[in-house]
Amino acid sequence: MTGTAILAAASYTHAITSLKGVLISIGSAIGAVMLVYGGIKFAMAFRQMDQQGEHQAVYSVVAGGVLIGLSALVNALT
Repeated sequence: MTGTAILAAASYTHAITSLKGVLISIGSAIGAVMLVYGGIKFAMAFRQMDQQGEHQAVYSVVAGGVLIGLSALVNALT
C-alpha cells in the first residue's frame, strides 16, 4: 500500500519538477543572451567613449551573470 502512495505522490510532483526544469533552462538562456548582449553593448560604447553606455552595458552583463548563477544554484540545490 505504501508503494502505491509513493508512486502516486511522484506522479503528482512530476509536472512541477518538469516545470522547474523548464524555468531553470529559460532563466539560463535569458542570462546567457543578456551576458552576450551586454558585452556587445560594452564594446560599442567603449569604442565610442560613451561612459553612460558603458555603465548600462556593465549592468546588463552583471544581470546576465546573476541570472546564470541563480539558475545554476537552484539547479544544484534541487
